[in-house]
Amino acid sequence: MTPAPTQGDVLTTAAPAISTEEAGTILQRWFGVAGTVRELSSERDRNFHIATPEGRGYVLKFTNPAEPQPVTSFQTGAMQHVADRDPTLPVPRVVPTRDGDAQAIVQIDGSAMVLRLLTYLEGTPLHAAPPSPGLMRALGTTLARLDRALTDYEHPGSERDLLWDITRTASVADRLHYVADDRRRAMVERFVARFADEIAPRLPALRHQVIHNDLNPHNAVVDPVGHEAVTGIIDFGDALRAPLVNDLATALAYHVTSGETPFGSVVEMTRAYNAVLPLTEEEVDLLPDLVAGRLALTIGITGWRAAEYPANAAYILRNAERAFAGLDRLTGDEAATARRLLHLACQKV
Repeated sequence: MTPAPTQGDVLTTAAPAISTEEAGTILQRWFGVAGTVRELSSERDRNFHIATPEGRGYVLKFTNPAEPQPVTSFQTGAMQHVADRDPTLPVPRVVPTRDGDAQAIVQIDGSAMVLRLLTYLEGTPLHAAPPSPGLMRALGTTLARLDRALTDYEHPGSERDLLWDITRTASVADRLHYVADDRRRAMVERFVARFADEIAPRLPALRHQVIHNDLNPHNAVVDPVGHEAVTGIIDFGDALRAPLVNDLATALAYHVTSGETPFGSVVEMTRAYNAVLPLTEEEVDLLPDLVAGRLALTIGITGWRAAEYPANAAYILRNAERAFAGLDRLTGDEAATARRLLHLACQKV
């Protein structure tokens, strides 16, 4: 039996090139939609923004041919499930094809690619918005609602071998030689070794469910005026079944160094998340190390991919400096402070 592709295959398989003209023709054929087409950046797929004359916006997605089709169907189903469980959550809506299907298969340069059309969510990208306490609370609340909506979602495609799964932090050890700075590399290596010995054995006992797994600053959009309301959570491409707390840890990893006070942003987001979806004592205790695990993954995976694809290095490494700074804070002299503050944020009042 041929093993199913892993995300390693997806990250090392380049999707076929598709012109905006070709994308527009396919859009019209499968969805009966016409509009102005422009290409969007993507780590592994081919995505296009569609602006219709009526003022509606869509995202046309051609999924990387290395991604197993059950995994793509799982992601599509997750968005449909969330829309059913919590209709006011700002997640993309799946637009059916002319035949009424959620997705289609198209041949591009001899490769079968899953085709989907999603609604485009307007707003300011999170990475372009100031990290205010109100925004952090909005992110925590929205993510908790999303996880609550996904609680009862089940699909065979959710069981994935994914490099970006915090549970797999120890697996990044063989990619750390791409970190050129000796001090930084030693810091990551020490943490990864401790994660393998002390953290990983505790994870199977945690609550597991389907999670988004990638609430990074490029996967959320916010109110362009006040910047304190989440108007969109996008890109379910890294969703999987994993420890629930990993979803919060992944989101927190991008805000360790921001805030008006030490760890201010992560405290605000954690407190808001916990108010909607309370964490267990064990989840709270592990949270700082899970955040650090995500940062270690970011360092290892992006360093490797930037070396493999130097032409796309700037996009791949966009979060690298923040990851080094965050891991330093969570594993150095400030580690005890972070742990204490996160415990306080989750206390019942």
